[in-house]
Amino acid sequence: MASNIQILALFKDKVMLEIEGKAHLLKMGESIDGIKLISADSKACILEIDGKQATYVLGSQIGTRFRSQEKPLVRVAQDERGLYFASGKINDKSVNFIIDTGATVVALNVNQAKALGLDYEEKSVQIETASGNAKAYHIILNKISLGPIVVYNVPAVVVEGNSPPDVLLGMTFLNRIEITDKNKLLELRQKY
Repeated sequence: MASNIQILALFKDKVMLEIEGKAHLLKMGESIDGIKLISADSKACILEIDGKQATYVLGSQIGTRFRSQEKPLVRVAQDERGLYFASGKINDKSVNFIIDTGATVVALNVNQAKALGLDYEEKSVQIETASGNAKAYHIILNKISLGPIVVYNVPAVVVEGNSPPDVLLGMTFLNRIEITDKNKLLELRQKY
């Protein structure tokens, strides 16, 4: 029985799994290494492992050797201004984040987007920021990492100008993880 499994891609009636570092395409009803695909679409799949069925989404990591796999955890302390700063990555490139539960969406400025090599000028919109209305561009970030926490396909906006100075890690990322506020210490945990 494989112990390290990750969901790499989801399709109608198929799933691409990484098992012990090797990619495998599994079709509905097929089994490999004791893992059976019950159903799949572009949002999630149902796998049967050791006779137990569970639903998994893109990026899910499954450990089968332990009773319950410890979910990746990141702790971030509040600074003297009441902000939560953290280092992380967008598409495997390092950035500084401000964890902002008041921000609806992950937001970065055009200079940050250019430094990350993002193609963002396709879909422009007007957004409301703390300092007024601004021109922005809707994009999807392939991957955001905060320590061991990884979230894929995250909606974001690229804002014209130099604001925000650090990437705002807003709710399009945060609503996909578990957040606990422990008196000026945020605990962020991978959901899946």
